Amino acid sequence: MPKSQTYRRQSMKSYRWLLLVVMAAAMSGCGLDGLLSLTASLGGGTAGQRGNAEVLFVNNTPFRAIFVFGAYDNLDRDTEPTLLSFSSDTATLNLEGNTESTIQQVQCSRVFSIGGEGLLTRAEANLDEDALENVPLIEGVHFSSGAIGDDDADAPTEGMAPPLDANIGPDFECGSLLIYRLEFDDDGPERFRIDLSVIPAESTRGV
Repeated sequence: MPKSQTYRRQSMKSYRWLLLVVMAAAMSGCGLDGLLSLTASLGGGTAGQRGNAEVLFVNNTPFRAIFVFGAYDNLDRDTEPTLLSFSSDTATLNLEGNTESTIQQVQCSRVFSIGGEGLLTRAEANLDEDALENVPLIEGVHFSSGAIGDDDADAPTEGMAPPLDANIGPDFECGSLLIYRLEFDDDGPERFRIDLSVIPAESTRGV
């Protein structure tokens, strides 16, 4: 087969792959950000492997924070999300008022979410009951001043913060440190908000 014909076939394959990616981004309704997220590297040293990102949670309120955090691929309905959960239960992580969590490593996925609808849907559909035991499957973050052991220890006695999703590509890169800060919000629809700041991967931090 002539080399030029082989090249044309390879070019057509590349074009079709790019077209499929663009169409998927358009169908997801995310435009350029969706395209960046779909094509962003998931890390890993070899094909099929994934790297990790680090996450840190800082509670700048005087109240206990109750929420679920996870990572998943938004175009894969069968994805099993990586889940971290925070509540008053000793079987989960705890984030009391004016404290911060330890840094957690989470496998890179297309979306990192605090209490988002997509995360909750995939957790309920694709994880077994044991994996969801003691996990507070709630939207956003609840803030409680209830005493440990009381019935309202995980209830939103002080209010809540809306969910927050971050997309790989436009919002962060694999290998980054994601710092989530829980803050009061005097101007928003809820009493509290979630702020996200990103420290790039070590290879690009210049250290």
